Amino acid sequence: MFSYPFEIDMVGRLLLAALCGALLGYERERHGRSAGLRTNLLVCVGAALMMLISKYFYFKQGDFTGNITTALDPERIAAQIVTGIGFLGAGVIIKERGGIRGLTTAATLWFNAGVGMACGAGMIILPLFCTLLGLASLTVLKSLEYRIPRDSYKTLSIECDGLGEEVLTELRAYFAQRHIHIMNVNFSQHVKQATTSYEFVIKGNWNDNDLMHHVTHLTNLGFVCQTRLM
Repeated sequence: MFSYPFEIDMVGRLLLAALCGALLGYERERHGRSAGLRTNLLVCVGAALMMLISKYFYFKQGDFTGNITTALDPERIAAQIVTGIGFLGAGVIIKERGGIRGLTTAATLWFNAGVGMACGAGMIILPLFCTLLGLASLTVLKSLEYRIPRDSYKTLSIECDGLGEEVLTELRAYFAQRHIHIMNVNFSQHVKQATTSYEFVIKGNWNDNDLMHHVTHLTNLGFVCQTRLM
């Protein structure tokens, strides 16, 4: 027999958490993310389980009596879920080539934990609604995201002949004419070779074709020896 009368209802809550976690996890799995179906399902069910334990463990038969005044804090365990899931989310964030990947996947894990907590608390409409909202943000909004104009930051390395300031002035004028904002400039001079290497951090609203066009255009300038886009 069950030790207290709520366990059948608890299993139903965990199954609901498994459903919500699987729906969000499937979307991540389909896009080849490291935290996919199984990870998101386990996060959601685990958060629901911790919420159940935090809320109902003191109702276990024989462990609690009404004859003693007891200070209960059912939020204590549940509050640690928010902190703990942050460490798990940090594991899927990857920094590569000056950019960061995995933020959406980490946010999905954190969001999934909240859905699981709602399931564990006995809610039904709220976790289902949040799951649908999460799926919409990962699918529908993703297609709209590409249509939003956004600034991009790139590092452009240019090696030029000469040691004077005229080259830097011409490069600045080139970027200004094309409405490309220079955020930072670093340079080093090679006196024996009489060349100067510039490293520009630039900001602009462009696509890959625009970037290739700019790089090609720069190589056509007479004083430019080499360009590299990072």
